[in-house]
Amino acid sequence: MAISVDTVYQKVLAICNKEQRGYITPQEFNLLADRAQYEIFENYFNEIRNAERKPKNQQQFSDIVEQAEEKLQFFKTTNTSSFGASGGSSIALPANCYKFISLERGDGSSVANSDFMYPVEIVSQRELRYILNNPLTAPTAERTIAVREEETEGDLDFFPAATSQIVFRSYYYRKPHPPKWTYVVVNEQALYNQSAPDAQDFQLHSSEEEKIVTKILQLAGIIIKQPDIQQAAMASHQINNQEKNN
Repeated sequence: MAISVDTVYQKVLAICNKEQRGYITPQEFNLLADRAQYEIFENYFNEIRNAERKPKNQQQFSDIVEQAEEKLQFFKTTNTSSFGASGGSSIALPANCYKFISLERGDGSSVANSDFMYPVEIVSQRELRYILNNPLTAPTAERTIAVREEETEGDLDFFPAATSQIVFRSYYYRKPHPPKWTYVVVNEQALYNQSAPDAQDFQLHSSEEEKIVTKILQLAGIIIKQPDIQQAAMASHQINNQEKNN
């Protein structure tokens, strides 16, 4: 699944050196790599949104939505929260949450003895007022509702509030970890140090390697003050695509 950060860095340097456009330091590369990975990751959701407006393709391997969802599977995760009788009525979503999917309430007093069988409906502030003021739609333990806090976007207020020990499970897409090319200096040269504790490969699908290289080179053109480096990046990308199709 992971893409070697060293492989990408060496490709970026090779293209820059070939075009005689200068040198990209490890610090600059790490910043550009993080930006490139995040832009590609974020675009998956745009691809799904745009593709869902178009007619579906019956071939799974060529369906844009299926492809994007496959690449996002690695980032889908869960988190459990537990509340006591005095634990309040607010759920803090994890700090690495990028896109919230859904929330479920357990039927027991702990994660170990709970089946998460009650979906929690997320409503707007306006809908919340109507629901709470109508006895027929008032929330219960089996029909819990939640609303995003106005002041803290990362928190959810749930109703009814906890009167005993309850548990929730949230589903969401997490953010990718920032890639980092770690190194040691040997004979005044930076050499890749894969064993460093903070070393981190790209977490995108392996098919995105050439796209990452192209994106980093496009961003690098601004840093090294050579806008035409983008042309070299695109040319390299086209050559690789032709080789794959042959």
